[in-house]
Amino acid sequence: MDFTNGEFADNLGRASNLIAASEQLAGTSTASAPLAQDVLRAAVVFLHASLEEVVRNLFVRNLPNVAPDKLDEIPLTGAPGSRRPTKILLGSLVQFRGEFVENVIKKSIDAYVDTFNLNNTGELVHCLELAEIDATPLRQHFPALNELMQRRHQIVHQMDRTNELDPLTVPLSSLDVLTVERWKQALISFVQDLFAACAT
Repeated sequence: MDFTNGEFADNLGRASNLIAASEQLAGTSTASAPLAQDVLRAAVVFLHASLEEVVRNLFVRNLPNVAPDKLDEIPLTGAPGSRRPTKILLGSLVQFRGEFVENVIKKSIDAYVDTFNLNNTGELVHCLELAEIDATPLRQHFPALNELMQRRHQIVHQMDRTNELDPLTVPLSSLDVLTVERWKQALISFVQDLFAACAT
């Protein structure tokens, strides 16, 4: 996955820059502490986005060649309804008249990838299975990655407050650089092991 390796390094560099900026802000003054926390929260979102991008590229690389039962989980591009696969009627194929089947498969995968998101390690396992990658040697990284994904969800969907019903009644959850660095290292190790698995 050479094409992904450079992209991941670039994305990871952006997250690392945010972590460093947060540290610098935290050291300037007490008044800068809230801003430093928000920059660190942005780093968490970037780390999560970096993981999602790796999985997207894994799909683009592997899905065109997986077993038919795996492809059955990908909706036909242009089909009405949800992102879930539906029964394909003959009329829905008219839009692809004159195209090779391989191109229709690729278009469908690309459309699926464009709307893909990852919320927990259960979904990550399913993604790996779909791409025909053995998740077993990668599971050691899952606890830290799940923490990362859950915190990203709290940041993005709850503004980093833990009370969903009445968020303004509780303060923002604090975040520290050491925790975010631990998540970053877990992500790096996961991606390295994933690349190694793809190379075999």
